[in-house]
Amino acid sequence: MLACTGCERAFPVENGIPLMLHEDLPGAREKLRETAGWVEKAKAEGWYEPDDAVDAVLPFVNRDLGWNDLVWLANGHSFQVLLDRYVGDLRGLRVLEVGAAKAWAARYWLERDCAFVATDILVDPKIGLGRGAFYGDFGRVQADGEHLPFADASFDVVYCVATLHHALDLPRMVKEMARVARPGAVVAGLNEGTRGLGRSPENPDQAGEKEVGINEHVHTVWAYLASFARAGLRVRRLERPDGWPPSPYGRLLSKIPKVGLSVGTAVHLSAVHYCGVSVYARKPA
Repeated sequence: MLACTGCERAFPVENGIPLMLHEDLPGAREKLRETAGWVEKAKAEGWYEPDDAVDAVLPFVNRDLGWNDLVWLANGHSFQVLLDRYVGDLRGLRVLEVGAAKAWAARYWLERDCAFVATDILVDPKIGLGRGAFYGDFGRVQADGEHLPFADASFDVVYCVATLHHALDLPRMVKEMARVARPGAVVAGLNEGTRGLGRSPENPDQAGEKEVGINEHVHTVWAYLASFARAGLRVRRLERPDGWPPSPYGRLLSKIPKVGLSVGTAVHLSAVHYCGVSVYARKPA
């Protein structure tokens, strides 16, 4: 058991994972219902049972296994940008991933001697944090991204992959990610769904998830930018998560030095129906 000296609440620990998503948190009922929904979806679609060969190369299944999966293409590209552009040769960082699922990113951080912590609401042994043991020894905590159980200014990198759009309160989750980030830290939201201005917030592609209780939302790119700004974060890069240019809208703007890609992407995503975005920001030093 873990005990909080502030609220005096005790938290159980199962298989090395502290269970810190408790029923008194705002929105906990919806989050706990969502955990069952993910298991139901995975079993119905045939991807509940783990495959070591697949898990060993995530997120680069297109590159390494010859898949043609647009979701994993976007996950892989945006994560590689995070590593190459914002981490580079740095080692020994403290890294937090929010909504890490089975924590496939762990091996890339451990290779860099980083202290990696993975959080998610799902602790399932096959598709949740329980599967993280496959990737090595690192911190795993069941936690709600809108109420992170970490001290202020604890991490050098705080990010999530396709997680912000599950938040019940988007600004709250971004604010929490910013709170636990150290001054100068990278804070990023990778491969998040967006909708063009005037498009319906009911994306038909999310209907199946909603039916099983998964919390799904689709925001405009401006809602993401506003949430990062309100959290005191400075956006450094905005791009499509798959790495494709912002065409046909915003392509010319993207050629402006330094700010062009972000401006062109914002224009592009304001005009299309539904797409994705990756937001890379820093907390001011």
